[in-house]
Amino acid sequence: MRDTQATIRTFTSIALGAGALLIGGASAPAAVNPNGVTGDDSPSWSPTGNEIAYTSFQHSSGDIYVMHPDSSDKRRLTTDPAYDDIPMFSPDGKQIAFVSNRTGSLQIWVMNADGSNQHQLTSSSGTNYFPSWSPDGSRIAFRSDRDGNPEIYSMRSDGSDVTRLTNDPSIDFSPNWGLDGQILFVSNRGTGGKSSIWVMNGDGSDQHRLTPREFVWNEFSPVWSPDGKRILFQADRDVPVGNRELYVMNTDSSGLKRLTRYAGQDNWPTWSPDGKRIAFARGPTPFRNEIYLMNADGTHQRELTLPTLGGVDYGTIPEAPIAGRRVVVVYDVAEESGADIGSPTVRCSGFVGNHSLRLMTRRFTARIGRAACTWRLPLSARGKHLSGAITVTTPTGMLRQRFSFAVR
Repeated sequence: MRDTQATIRTFTSIALGAGALLIGGASAPAAVNPNGVTGDDSPSWSPTGNEIAYTSFQHSSGDIYVMHPDSSDKRRLTTDPAYDDIPMFSPDGKQIAFVSNRTGSLQIWVMNADGSNQHQLTSSSGTNYFPSWSPDGSRIAFRSDRDGNPEIYSMRSDGSDVTRLTNDPSIDFSPNWGLDGQILFVSNRGTGGKSSIWVMNGDGSDQHRLTPREFVWNEFSPVWSPDGKRILFQADRDVPVGNRELYVMNTDSSGLKRLTRYAGQDNWPTWSPDGKRIAFARGPTPFRNEIYLMNADGTHQRELTLPTLGGVDYGTIPEAPIAGRRVVVVYDVAEESGADIGSPTVRCSGFVGNHSLRLMTRRFTARIGRAACTWRLPLSARGKHLSGAITVTTPTGMLRQRFSFAVR
């Protein structure tokens, strides 16, 4: 699956991560696309640094978008109902290679940077994935299992002259072409199943493991720095188990530095052309990412793409509203993707019969994703119903939960 990048993304259903122990009943679950994936991931910088291409699953099975690094001017480039993923700008910024299953299996496609002239490059059996341009833009490296085993191939940028670069019974994947013509890739050769970073020349010669054998954790998504002096990658070397963070090291494996500390998944790293910033994807699972940006030293991490929220549950505190006392109606929500729930605005309306209640307080607690509205019930409410609605609004949309509770 895409989180290990050893096989193609396996689509699985997700569940919202926060459960509320409330009376009142669960609200409708947050919507995800037909493949059970939501959010945005797989960023790729343009060579000018003015745009970031990425995959969005917010409204489709997967489409390619571009935006400015400040998250403005988001534009959708592909609109096919099939699965489009992993955009990669060409070195001259005029084209974007990507992956699509429009013709039934995953193949490498290419289009102009404005989304025009979308056409297929590979047409083999099996799956073709992880496109990476050569420094001069004349060739594209990619992962394919067309011959029965995941290997690294390259082809001319028009899809001709397909050449197999690796030939090992282990799994090779995730190629990244560097400035000097060398290709980083990931392999589990001789590691007992662990994935490690390897390197080879652009013609497939001189294949050797780059990270030392004392590196016994899994390593994924290696990316050359623009000056070719450092390597950015994902690894699960630190606790908790299964937690994947981003690291950087020199090309001789020295100077290892951890850049992120999020108790989930940080992946799909990519350098800005000047090497000063890193775009990456972050989420609680590989299927619920959003795009983030940070400085190259790991500082100033912030979310670029905004997720939508989904309702989890609602109810009252105390469990049964009592006439003459305060009651808090709460509505628990969760991000469908990403790691920062942000600061939504909350609106509240409450009634007993036809009488509108005066709101005492309203708040949103981001730590637990809870909207809360407080009223004082009149004594005359006994035996009647408290009804109304809580509305939670974010830049990406609005959630409204209507309620009705019997008052003692």
